[in-house]
Amino acid sequence: MASTKRQLWEEWIPNSTNTMTPRHFVSSPRVVLNQADCDLDFNVESDGLVGYGLHDQGFAYCWSGARANVGITTGRYCFGCKIVSLQQVPMEDTDFEERHICRLGISRGDDMLGELGETKYSFGYDGTGKFSHEEKSSDYGKRFGVGDTIVCCIDLEGKPMASIGFSKNGKWLGTALHFFPSPLGLGVVDSPVEDLQWKSALFPHVLLKNVVVKMQFSLEDGLVPQEGFKPWASAIEDRNIIMGPAFSDQSNCEVIMMVGLPASGKTTWAEKWVEEHPEKRYALLGTKLILDKMKLNDCGERFDRLMDQVTGVFNVLLTRAAIIPRNYIIDQTNVHKNARKHKLKPFADYQKIAVVVFPNPEELKVRCDKRFKETGKKVPPDSLKNIIANYVLPKSMDMPNSDEYFDQVKFVELSRDESQMYLDQMKQDLTSISNSSSSQLQCSDSFHSLAGSPLQNQESFTGGVNHGQGIHSQIYPSNYRMPSQVNTNVHVVDQHHGSMNSFFEVDPGSQIPPVPRAPSPCGRYPINRNEANEAFPISNAATMPFDYHRSYNDNSGFQRHLQTPSSATPDSVSPIGIPKPSLRPPDISFPDYKPYPGNTPQRPRYY
Repeated sequence: MASTKRQLWEEWIPNSTNTMTPRHFVSSPRVVLNQADCDLDFNVESDGLVGYGLHDQGFAYCWSGARANVGITTGRYCFGCKIVSLQQVPMEDTDFEERHICRLGISRGDDMLGELGETKYSFGYDGTGKFSHEEKSSDYGKRFGVGDTIVCCIDLEGKPMASIGFSKNGKWLGTALHFFPSPLGLGVVDSPVEDLQWKSALFPHVLLKNVVVKMQFSLEDGLVPQEGFKPWASAIEDRNIIMGPAFSDQSNCEVIMMVGLPASGKTTWAEKWVEEHPEKRYALLGTKLILDKMKLNDCGERFDRLMDQVTGVFNVLLTRAAIIPRNYIIDQTNVHKNARKHKLKPFADYQKIAVVVFPNPEELKVRCDKRFKETGKKVPPDSLKNIIANYVLPKSMDMPNSDEYFDQVKFVELSRDESQMYLDQMKQDLTSISNSSSSQLQCSDSFHSLAGSPLQNQESFTGGVNHGQGIHSQIYPSNYRMPSQVNTNVHVVDQHHGSMNSFFEVDPGSQIPPVPRAPSPCGRYPINRNEANEAFPISNAATMPFDYHRSYNDNSGFQRHLQTPSSATPDSVSPIGIPKPSLRPPDISFPDYKPYPGNTPQRPRYY
């Protein structure tokens, strides 16, 4: 009998490459929360049973999930979850019952950690008295909170359908749902085992928001099984288990850094790459991940306020990622060389790959328009010019004069030479725009014709002070073409060794080329926070490269508008379609207007 158990454990234990192949037997497995299968902000105590998410600052709004390390393929088993305590968080803008929530249930091993109860392959019951499946929730059982113990019971032997139900403090709440576990449903019973074997089993799963829990998988853990169900740990002896994924060695892990302008297609490429390589189990680090963890449904004041927290959340996740051996994709603009080096330095033992998404200008404009239609958000023109001015294409370590850390650089759309050509053109146009001047433009209908540009929406993506609100000409050139989707066929131009949305980051050490700025009606334009205001003398200021239209809110709530109508002529357009500047009208000031709290320029935020 002992030899049979040993053979079973050797058969199912995962190896260092996350595949289920035999390796030397060490000891009998114990069911615990799997630190290799939890969110980056989820903490598991040394006993493997107590778990909770980070809750400081922006993390208070984030959900954090984890699965157990042992899944089942058949049988009738149960596990428990005791609500130990609530984490104290300052969330005055959130109803109290929405500040602390525990959701527990089961999910297939390849399902998203943060979507328990929202997918076809997961079921969840939470403290608000709701049962969820496939994004549909219904009233079930009773509310639960601190001190309560919930037991989740799974019956995979029921015919023709399996079932899931729960008990609260020993009282059975009834069956929550019947479902098909066969190939027509979840694909875990009477189904062929997938190459990624955790896709063929159901695992205990918890999703928490500012709650501390203690899991119960065996009698020794304090579990009191529901009648007719065995403790989850008994599945090991019954030989009905599949082990979850395990950590890899850092030398076998890789970090992919996306590089490109906003709306260039970085997130689209990254998400497709993740979908096409499930065996890598990539963690995608970017704005979308954080907003998904916050589960925000609106774009109002609360959204704008929480966007201020995104930078801090991302920085913590990136720090934790460097010490947790997984595969990562950093989905930001990453155009500043010094910022790239700063982010990658902690990933010393990882394979480091840069993926550059640089479409031609016409395609870039199409993608900007598409994102604007989908989100209603824009990148402020000043921020966009900052990005272009500081954009440096990455180099691999083996290239001449390279001081970056990349083992490999891939250009997935235009080649390096083509990308450099268009980038040089953009920078050249920025310089010519900033250093030129022309006669004052006259009023014409062309002023109104610019209103549809994605860079002209009155609502900033970050929700902060929008320095470029109103109607602007496009910073990207307009002579272009477009494929139907992002091209994942890559041109590998730089390679040392190894294998192979968007944030906006500002490198504190980067310096914007001395582009003169025009004075605004309420004072000068804000400059990089590390530059002194006197970096660009007002006396030498050139004009803005777009028609001027802003809205200011004074203390009484009225909006004041300043518009400078213009008429574009062929002579006033640059070779790639960027209107050349004109002289600005005299400064107009509003004494009661304060562009920033305390008139202090703010640093651009992440996108």
